[in-house]
Amino acid sequence: MTQRKNMQKKLLKIMAVTALLALLASISCLSAYGAETKEIRLGYLPTTGHALTFMAKEQGFFADQGLDVQLSQFPNSADGYNALTAGKLDVIAMGSTAPAVYIAKGNNLKYIGGLMGEGAAAVVKEDRASELGRINDFKGKTIATVRMSTGDVVFRNAMHEAGIDWQNDVTIQELKSPSIVMDAVKTGKVDVGIVWLPYQQIAESQGLKVVLNSDTFSPEHPCCRFVVSAATLENDRDSLVKFEAALIQAYDYIKTNPDESVKDVQKYVDFDRSIIYDSIFSEHFNFSPDPNKKAIGKWWEMMNSIGFIDSDEDIDEHIDTTVYKEALDGLVSKQPDNKNFQELLEAYKKNNE
Repeated sequence: MTQRKNMQKKLLKIMAVTALLALLASISCLSAYGAETKEIRLGYLPTTGHALTFMAKEQGFFADQGLDVQLSQFPNSADGYNALTAGKLDVIAMGSTAPAVYIAKGNNLKYIGGLMGEGAAAVVKEDRASELGRINDFKGKTIATVRMSTGDVVFRNAMHEAGIDWQNDVTIQELKSPSIVMDAVKTGKVDVGIVWLPYQQIAESQGLKVVLNSDTFSPEHPCCRFVVSAATLENDRDSLVKFEAALIQAYDYIKTNPDESVKDVQKYVDFDRSIIYDSIFSEHFNFSPDPNKKAIGKWWEMMNSIGFIDSDEDIDEHIDTTVYKEALDGLVSKQPDNKNFQELLEAYKKNNE
């Protein structure tokens, strides 16, 4: 009897210890999850040019980095940057024009990574393509653009270089979205519309004609960049390194899985798959997570030279390439034979050093 009681006591102790260890393990896991999962509020535009963002979300690369990225859609960069400077977003992924404008106004913002380059175009009615096929043909015309868009600045600069005073020789209407721009062209309210992808592909499917592409005038110009406030960069740099690592993984995924990538993009940009594919892999567009410091510097100079902004701020003080480089180096160290990562390393040297 005594022996049986001792055995029962031992068994109860073992069960108690096991239950305690299981409880502690559960608490530890929950605690670790809570500590490692970081919410990031990201503002984006409904464009196929943001494929890296969509892929990082859909393929779980953000989640793998311990990030809970909450996406907020905006119709244009101006609205998005109003939200960022009001503290309603942590990171923004929009065109190159808006951050420059806000920096020129005294906002302490930091470029930390790239998303897309080129990808803007001028569209007209098909029966007017021959009369509006050159930048010189824009003189005296009414041009619709989306306020603070990248294409807006590219074409203003193209007119400037062609000797056209864009402040006096043309009428520029700043509208809220590329869809509204296309409607203005179709109804004859304007002569020319400046849009970004995939809206030039959509425009042609609806009977309009692309007459000029932005890369004709500014080859390899930057478009959407990832930008944060200086305070966010200082206070949460580690999370931003993880954020950039997820985007680099997304780049690798798109390069190796183009058809599957189109399916994921379609969840955020509700257009025909052929239009999405043609826009992402267009010869007039490039996607890359590289911040491209040199291109941002040239962009800043161009905006000042045409009078879009007037600032003597040192733009280099607003570009941090170290976040991206640390993320890239970390991935390369784990996968040194990954050709896409090696390609990004070479591009980094060319674009930033």
